[in-house]
Amino acid sequence: MNLPTKTRAVDGSCTIHDQAGEEVGCSFFGQSSFATHALAYERNTIKVDKTAPLELLGPLGCGVQTGAGSVLNALNPPAGSAIAIYGAGAVGLSAVMGAAVANCTTIISIDVKENRLELAKELGATHTINAAEVDPVEEIQKITGGLGIAYVLETSGVAPVLSQAILSSCVGGEIGIIGAPAMGTTIPLDINHLLFNRKLRGIVEGESNSDIFIPRLISLYQQGKFPFDKLVKFYDLDQINEAAADSEKGTTLKAIMRLPK
Repeated sequence: MNLPTKTRAVDGSCTIHDQAGEEVGCSFFGQSSFATHALAYERNTIKVDKTAPLELLGPLGCGVQTGAGSVLNALNPPAGSAIAIYGAGAVGLSAVMGAAVANCTTIISIDVKENRLELAKELGATHTINAAEVDPVEEIQKITGGLGIAYVLETSGVAPVLSQAILSSCVGGEIGIIGAPAMGTTIPLDINHLLFNRKLRGIVEGESNSDIFIPRLISLYQQGKFPFDKLVKFYDLDQINEAAADSEKGTTLKAIMRLPK
């Protein structure tokens, strides 16, 4: 991945200089994740209720908002709908919670890690499928009586998994792509499968208006309806290597670093 070499303001000026006045700094995604201070603009600053637990809110800006918003904003399934969510990382499990908020009555979580599938059940999944043990397309056919499922989300960014997600959909179904594989990734696709009124669409950041949606998620959390804190594990800054290792192993879904008090 090619990262920009300097941190730039909207007008193109560099925002960080060393003591000699030389331009320094690197910015990715407009974040200052490991800084003690951050430069923010009105357009990317969200006002939240003073009672909100500030230490928890960082993940709402990307992964959690993306997963939940892809259900609640983009697909917007009506109450009583069925949805399958491929991938049970932070994005996928946020989608599971979003589906529960939307009152979907069939919520299927698919992953290869059993601990994540157990958490998916706790967060609202009605069915879980371990794709390392069974064919998820076949299992979804069994669950739906051979019809396929109306709403499908692919969150893993793994090309063969997207193929499975597409094949899981029913006639007239809608498939949302959230996971981002490497540039240039393609999949083989039988066009005839999509001809039967199926819709394949990409979704970025859950199609969210963050000024509205993030406070909504916070309100749902405070009401006990969106327990995204169950995705989070805190690490002190000197545990950063442990946090990275746990994230890579999949034992931690969303690591939050914090400075010692």
